[in-house]
Amino acid sequence: MAEATNVRPEDSQDLAGLFSRLKRHLPIILACVVVMVVVAWGISKVLPRRYTASAQLEYTPQSPVAGAPQPQLSDLARDAKIDAEVQTMKSLPVAMRVVDQLKLDRDPELRAAAKDFATDAATGKQAIAGALLTNLNAARVGTTSLFEVGYTDKNPLKAMQVANAFAQAFMAEDLESKATEFKDVDSRLNGQLDELRRKVEQADAAVAAFRVRNNLLGLPDSVTAEQEIASIRGALASARAEEAAARARSAASGSTIVGGGTNSPYSTATMAALRQQRAQVAARVASLQSRYGERYPALADARKELDAIDVQLSGEMRDLSRSAGNASQAAGSTAASLEASLAAAQARLTNNVRSSVELADLQRTAQNARDAYQQLLNTSTQQNAQQSIVRPDSRIAAPATMPLSPSSPNVPVLLFMGAVLGLAIGLAIAYVRERWVQGLDTVDDIETMLGVDYFNSVPTPASSIEKPRTSDPAEATLLHPLSAYTEAYRNLATSLSFAASSVQGGKILGITSALPKEGKTTTSTSVARVLATGGSRTLLLDTDLRRRSVSVALAAQARVGLGEVLAGTATLDEVILREEQTGLDVLPLAPTAGTSPHIFETPEFTALLAELRRRYEHVVVDTAPVLAVADTRVLAHHFDALAMLVRWRSTPARAARAALHQISSVGSGVTGVALTMVNLKVQAQSGFGDPSYYADYMKDYYAQS
Repeated sequence: MAEATNVRPEDSQDLAGLFSRLKRHLPIILACVVVMVVVAWGISKVLPRRYTASAQLEYTPQSPVAGAPQPQLSDLARDAKIDAEVQTMKSLPVAMRVVDQLKLDRDPELRAAAKDFATDAATGKQAIAGALLTNLNAARVGTTSLFEVGYTDKNPLKAMQVANAFAQAFMAEDLESKATEFKDVDSRLNGQLDELRRKVEQADAAVAAFRVRNNLLGLPDSVTAEQEIASIRGALASARAEEAAARARSAASGSTIVGGGTNSPYSTATMAALRQQRAQVAARVASLQSRYGERYPALADARKELDAIDVQLSGEMRDLSRSAGNASQAAGSTAASLEASLAAAQARLTNNVRSSVELADLQRTAQNARDAYQQLLNTSTQQNAQQSIVRPDSRIAAPATMPLSPSSPNVPVLLFMGAVLGLAIGLAIAYVRERWVQGLDTVDDIETMLGVDYFNSVPTPASSIEKPRTSDPAEATLLHPLSAYTEAYRNLATSLSFAASSVQGGKILGITSALPKEGKTTTSTSVARVLATGGSRTLLLDTDLRRRSVSVALAAQARVGLGEVLAGTATLDEVILREEQTGLDVLPLAPTAGTSPHIFETPEFTALLAELRRRYEHVVVDTAPVLAVADTRVLAHHFDALAMLVRWRSTPARAARAALHQISSVGSGVTGVALTMVNLKVQAQSGFGDPSYYADYMKDYYAQS
């Protein structure tokens, strides 16, 4: 036997099981939906008609600076700008413009609504504008650059007029804001122009002062300075060469006299003649000396003549040396003067280059200042011209038209909301019903929530027999022996028989229930009949002392019965009645007022059961409900197999568990549980997990009438 729990497996695991349980409450859910849809339709007829007119505007931004390119915004920045435009549309200044434009301060409806907005800080016009905004709706159209403004009123013409007035007032407000922005920009441009003008004047003054300070009345001429330097350098080179030649002549004059050379570059005409004369005399001296000897008189005269010539040459050379020294000093002075001139020319060139760089820098600064000033002056001129054609950042893309159909109440939406609300209420009711009375429905419920074996489900005749010929459930087994209804009792009888056969001498089959009206008597009678018609010697024993349902149905005329047999005033053969149609024997309970409730605890009753075991193959015992009286608990230990009936979707699981607990408390147990009064058609649609769910697949096996 499985362990009992309060949780159905479908509730936590099986989606099909959950859907199946939902289908059980489908009529209530549908009823709730229909009722709420009807209520919503009624509400739509009662609510006043209101009309909504909408005007669309497009966001097309304009740069506040004339001549500047149109601003390129990212998607996020553009969305933020459009949202800002929408919020501006719903602002109080725009609404007040509409009030002034349409004279809405005279509108009695708005004046009445404005009372809710009137405060000490708000004027009457502001209160009316606040009331006007309550019927206004402004929103962006999807992700486009369009946004719309809509106004709702019971008068469609007024709705159109107010919507268009809001669009125009918004543009006027935006235009005024842009004009103010242009004035601010123009003021800033004028300030910048004044500042740049001062900078231009200061730069020009700096250039003029630099020219005066550096004696640069004209442009510095570096080419002329370079030509002057080149000329001085040429003259300096010639002077230095001349100085070198003079120094050479001065230095060489002495060596020429001593050596008596005739190839000196400093020889003059006089010196040349003297040298020639000396050479002739020297030749004569040499000739006389070699020819006549040292004592020759003419030789002495010749030597005296030679010495005289040398004296003249020495004097001449001294004069030339003195002249060469003077020439060398003059050439050195000239070279020094030229070097000084070269240094002065180079200094002037360097100063000209430095001054040119500084002047060029000052001139560039002045030119940049003039260019900036001119550009800003042009912008200011364009800005002044742009102010005359300034336009708002948005334009009216589509003006509002008069609505032909009301926007409120929205009948389809109301009906949909009614259906959704009805569905929610229906689901809530279904959930409460499912949890409030936790009935048992399928084999999984029996085995999981009760922890006992499941026998089978017993359907109602109307759901399992296409054309029943009787309204008596017990009689239906006789009139429709091949139907699914009778087959259910045959399955239950078979399960009980096999369960009892596991016990030695097992023949006593008990049938009970937790509560009254669970189909216990019908089940006991039907099980006994199918056993009897199957050829088994079967006795149906009625032990329900208070109801005697079996006895009333099958032996209503009996005057003696079980009580009399146990009392010894009648025999079994006298009280047992046979049903001729099925061969079933019935041991009834006679309507005896003095029958003791303790008769099942007597040795006589035990002996009676022993006798019945001897006579019959099966003894079916109809007992009283377990929770109603203690009789079934007393009888429980006599049963070889005990079936407890649970009414489909009616018997609470807690009641069934309480009955099982009471039976187990006396040391007995229930062999299995059967579901009774199952609507086979409903179970075939929503009883996921139960064998009856497959009734449509098996219907061809049963006779339909």
